[in-house]
Amino acid sequence: MERVESTVNFSGPKVMVFDVYETLLDMSEVERKINALTDSKRGYPIWFELFMEYCFVDNSLDTFHDFISIAKVTLQMAGNMLGKSISSREANDLLELLKHLPVHEEVQSGLSQLNDLGYTIIALTNAPEKTVCERMERTGLISYFETVLSAETVKKYKPERKVYEWAVQKLNVKASDMLMITAHGWDIAGASNAGMKTAFVKRDKKLLYPLSPQPDISCSSLHEFVSKLQEKQW
Repeated sequence: MERVESTVNFSGPKVMVFDVYETLLDMSEVERKINALTDSKRGYPIWFELFMEYCFVDNSLDTFHDFISIAKVTLQMAGNMLGKSISSREANDLLELLKHLPVHEEVQSGLSQLNDLGYTIIALTNAPEKTVCERMERTGLISYFETVLSAETVKKYKPERKVYEWAVQKLNVKASDMLMITAHGWDIAGASNAGMKTAFVKRDKKLLYPLSPQPDISCSSLHEFVSKLQEKQW
C-alpha cells in the first residue's frame, strides 16, 4: 500500500485506528441474551472475561483458533460456571447476533466529523474481517474506512504487539502517526506498547488498566473525542 496522505494540517496523529466491538458497535443485545440464556446478570461479564482471556491464551500457543470458535466455547464455559448447559445450536444462534449489532448513537456523526477533518480512518479488530465488513456495509459506516484489518490475518489477537505493528506496516506510516480509539483498557495497553497514541472511549463499565500508560485522550463519546482531538497539543 502506498504511504497514506492526509489533509490534516497540524501536528499529531494522522490515522485514526478504531476498535469495533463495544467501541463502535453496541453489545447491549448480546448482553441481554446471554444473561437470559444463563439466567444470571453475571452471564455476560463472565463470558466476556473468559472470551478475552482465551484469546490472549491463544497468543501464547503454537496453534491458532479463530475468533468465533473461541467465543462459542467460552460461552459454553460461562454457562457451565453458572450451572447452565448451553448447546452448540444455542451458542451459534446467539453469536449470530455479532453480525447484526447496532452502532452506538453518535458513531456515524463522529466518523463523519473525522472524515471532514481529513483523517484517514481504519478499523483494527480481533473479529473476522468478513463479519465486520458486512456489518459496516449494512450500517453505511464502511464509506468512512480506508480499510478493515482483522488480527486473524496474522493469527494473533490484540493486545499482542505483532498485531499493531502489522497495522503500521500495512498503512506504511510511523506508529506515532496512528491513534488507537478503543473502549478496552487492554487495547490501550497494547497500542501504547507498540508506539501508537491512544484514546479511551468510556463505554458502560469498561475500565482502564492502571499499570499501563494512560491514554492521550479520555472521553465518553466520539463527539467528545473529536472535540478533544482538535484541542490537543501534541
